[in-house]
Amino acid sequence: MKAHIARNQNAGVPLALGWNLSAADRGILEGMAPAFGMKLLLVSPADAGKTVAQLLGEVETKAARTLVLEPGAYPPALVLANFKEKDVDTLLDLMKQAKVNIPLKAIVTPSNKNWVFGDLLAHLQEEHAAFTAAAKEQA
Repeated sequence: MKAHIARNQNAGVPLALGWNLSAADRGILEGMAPAFGMKLLLVSPADAGKTVAQLLGEVETKAARTLVLEPGAYPPALVLANFKEKDVDTLLDLMKQAKVNIPLKAIVTPSNKNWVFGDLLAHLQEEHAAFTAAAKEQA
């Protein structure tokens, strides 16, 4: 009898985890997806207790932390995985030109891959607030 090994079907595929995206912004991203070979994976409030790696399909989803967020608990967010650096820059430029409103953005790193998604959103919101406050002070 052969053992069946679960394979990550998304290995190496550019992935974007989307949180709380408007229908318009989601449509724009879905329109851009083929140019990057990107898959847009929407994260539901019930999935906020999973780690980033679990959401990306890199590890089995065992017991996720019980964390269910309200749908509007955090502003729209986009977490990118498996992108080439130049493609990230291009995607962000295209999003800016298309006036996509996603204030929280991050790249998956070896460190944040193991974070619970809801915790990552909280961290991104803190960083965004600090960055916005610093930019206002400089203006």
